[in-house]
Amino acid sequence: MPAQAQTTQCGLATGISFPVDPNQFQIVQDFGAPSPRHQGRYHTGEDWYGGRGSSYGTEVHAIATGQVTFSSPNGWGRDGGVIIIAHNFPDGTTAYSMYGHVTDATGISFPAPFTCVKQGDMIAAVGAPRPAPHLHFEIRTNQPDIPGPGYTDQNPVDLGWRRPSKFVDNWQAWFLKSTLWHADIADETGPVAPPVELPDHSLLALDAQRVLRISNDGRVLWRINLDEPAVGLTRAPDHSFVTFASGKTQAINDGGTLGGANQIDAKLDSPPLHIGSQVLFHTTDNRLISMSELGDVINWQMNDIPPFLRWIDNEVMLGLMTTDNELVVAGIGETNQVVSRARLREPGALARAPDDLLAYTQGGLWQIDSYGKWSLAVADAPPGGRNSAAVGNDQQIFAFDGATLHAYDRKNNNVQQWATPLPGVAGDVTLSIYDSGKHVLLTSNHGDIIAVQSSTGGVCNTTRIYGSNRSREWHSLDDDGVLRVYIADQIIGLQWQKFLMACA
Repeated sequence: MPAQAQTTQCGLATGISFPVDPNQFQIVQDFGAPSPRHQGRYHTGEDWYGGRGSSYGTEVHAIATGQVTFSSPNGWGRDGGVIIIAHNFPDGTTAYSMYGHVTDATGISFPAPFTCVKQGDMIAAVGAPRPAPHLHFEIRTNQPDIPGPGYTDQNPVDLGWRRPSKFVDNWQAWFLKSTLWHADIADETGPVAPPVELPDHSLLALDAQRVLRISNDGRVLWRINLDEPAVGLTRAPDHSFVTFASGKTQAINDGGTLGGANQIDAKLDSPPLHIGSQVLFHTTDNRLISMSELGDVINWQMNDIPPFLRWIDNEVMLGLMTTDNELVVAGIGETNQVVSRARLREPGALARAPDDLLAYTQGGLWQIDSYGKWSLAVADAPPGGRNSAAVGNDQQIFAFDGATLHAYDRKNNNVQQWATPLPGVAGDVTLSIYDSGKHVLLTSNHGDIIAVQSSTGGVCNTTRIYGSNRSREWHSLDDDGVLRVYIADQIIGLQWQKFLMACA
């Protein structure tokens, strides 16, 4: 847990930023990474490098308002200076930012101990440690006034260090006026499965081997410990259910206890796919099964369905992007049969449109009809692929190619209407359309949350919370006006109209 806030004369942090420009610098040694140069010990910070010949002398800035607790150009001897700043946050906690391998040789004077600094104040420059100039950046809840070791034999989290970029990204989002609340989750690879939304706007969420109920203002109301691995949560009109990898489905009572259970003869390895009133699961023997509401009957099944990374449906068609880069399209409802299979060079994006599915691949932006026939949707769309996304309605098609969001006019031969660069977006990306087509929301498992005006391509607002390649993403905009986003180990609630800012 973070250290408890201490009273200082410097006041509370009201914003936060990175010590160097993340668009120019990159992390070359991550937090917690074992180092061969240091006998396999774990890194207590992040090493930020700006490239050959461009790191040394770059200004280093205080990440937030705070009080200097340590400042010495010789703090790490041959490896340069160290500055530590204590920051008090609005939630009553204190954290310490540490800047290592810094120098005053370029003419930037170090701040004196016990002085106050503000967010963005220039405090030093990147020095020239071994093996190359870089900034060692830490966030810690301990050791407020000593340089520290840089590497530890134990997991640094257990000793009070925190992942710096995660800390900054999260607090930048929490400082937004549109942020209503956030809930901490244990599993950084979450969400394991989509949460279930209850009528009172609370959520049921799977967190490792537990079911959590999270209130509509972000409080954890109760937890249920599970005795076996779970793959998903489902909701019937009167009850919620947890389904296990063993094929067992068990009722969840509103008060936080488990009820009766049913069993099917199948081993499950995927979260549930909710398609209309149907609930589908993938099995370990490569079947796709439709399970009854109570989890006691298999209604129908499709054979020879490989594990999949992404899926999309329009209630009559289902598209699956498999782990071996095959795009499988099936009819849902009357036929429940595969209608086409296509092998791709790399994973593509899937999207729903009113009468068909969209596939955004390295070969372009395609539409697939209910018979499985492919046709080019946009003739001049840039290549898609692994980090692409698409979505469409009656009026427009939106496609993200990994760097730029494009809009095409469906009423005018899919002519491009606008293109908006979105630099820095990473990971698996999802596009959604809200407010009767007025706004497009981009989210990613790396934590990106970006709202764009559909008519002009103007960016309404953007933020980021922690995410990674190991994480997954889920979001929902409910009728209470709250955008709930679940990425990695947190769920954040954003007041949608405030988040839209001028676009609202």
